[in-house]
Amino acid sequence: MIVCDSPLRVAVVLAGCAAALLVAGCGGGGKGGGKPLGGSTNTSVCEYAKRFGRGRVYVEISVSPVSLESTACRAFNASFGGRSVGGHPPILPPGTGRPHCDFNKIGASYRIEVGVFASPHTGTGRAFCRSFHPGYGFKRVSLG
Repeated sequence: MIVCDSPLRVAVVLAGCAAALLVAGCGGGGKGGGKPLGGSTNTSVCEYAKRFGRGRVYVEISVSPVSLESTACRAFNASFGGRSVGGHPPILPPGTGRPHCDFNKIGASYRIEVGVFASPHTGTGRAFCRSFHPGYGFKRVSLG
């Protein structure tokens, strides 16, 4: 049986992801000027930050196609409760470096990636990623 995800279902899944982020905490990142997740010309990125543990976590969400960006990002942050770092990504603070964990969900007509970054040298990213899972259908991506 083939099941296609609708944009509404994707938004609901992202809302679940956001709830998981509230429980777990997460982070943002590149060293400014790095390539955002995704990379397609039909990809949009939104970023959120919030305090977690002894530091701050940053979440970068890459959504393709662009038409899903507003719905997906709004649904995600409704649960995450972070502050938008707005602007044109990547604008994560210097020193946040590579992601601590990365997840993606790929459907027939969409792709969503979630990258978690954190304040350096605080253990925040590792702590958050240990218990974080963005929701149904997302798979953890090896950062090896």
